[in-house]
Amino acid sequence: MSWLDDVERVLALPRSEQSDGFRQVRAGLPPAHSAELWNTRFGAQSLFDAWTSSSVMRALYAANAEVLATHLRPGFTAVEVGGGDGKLWRLLDGLQGTLHVVDPVLEAHERVRDSVPGAVEIVSHVCGVESAELPAADVVVCSLTLHHLAGRDADERSRHGLAGSGKLEALRAMRAAAPLLVLNEADVHCDVALASGSDALLDHMIDSYLRRAARSLIRDQRDASGDLADRLEAVVRHFCLEQLDLAAVPVADRDVYELDVAHWLELLDAAGFSDVQHRYTDDEHLFVQYLAR
Repeated sequence: MSWLDDVERVLALPRSEQSDGFRQVRAGLPPAHSAELWNTRFGAQSLFDAWTSSSVMRALYAANAEVLATHLRPGFTAVEVGGGDGKLWRLLDGLQGTLHVVDPVLEAHERVRDSVPGAVEIVSHVCGVESAELPAADVVVCSLTLHHLAGRDADERSRHGLAGSGKLEALRAMRAAAPLLVLNEADVHCDVALASGSDALLDHMIDSYLRRAARSLIRDQRDASGDLADRLEAVVRHFCLEQLDLAAVPVADRDVYELDVAHWLELLDAAGFSDVQHRYTDDEHLFVQYLAR
């Protein structure tokens, strides 16, 4: 019996008992084999690669590729905010155009460059979206990136002692850059309006990282073998179970500041998008694709 069985056992408990159950699972874990930090490595043997090979991420990329296949004409200009390891672009053949990649990690740009068809020119912007100057484009793709920006807008950030712009300002910049935004984010609320250390914040994070993400990843892990199975197990440990620690840290250190569907729709409207469609892209209803015009 592995500790993943213990995670599934806790998921079957009443919701009110799960936080204590997961603390007990954490206390009994064997020493960790990987010290890889999230969003720091993107190669073929990385934990990020295992994550993007999971069923929830494959479904997200397939949904985005379906949209892009109908919008990217020869000579296109596109912007991708958060390049990751380029798996999205491996689903698209015959592209000819220019792709601007906005990502603060240089390796992400290299992975995207290795993934796109040869007729696509890559222009790198090695920075975060909050400081990027987005060019005029046909489409902006922003996958699982804006949740790293705390606060709905600069005013809310300021009220919580944070400088700079928030999600709304980034959305306005994307709207100014292109007539179509393809946005992917989790349907869970854990932004700065929920206080660090609160029961509500912890429960919402359990809902996202364990009741939905870990449950799906464990199914994938059961079906995998060898190195991939080992890396998926590490993803569940480091980036699902251990992620719950962030519910107790100061607001500036939380790293992830998600919004649920209702709040994203409000923000997209405030940013000036008048036509927004949205749909879940996976069986766990974890991730939502927004097509905003």
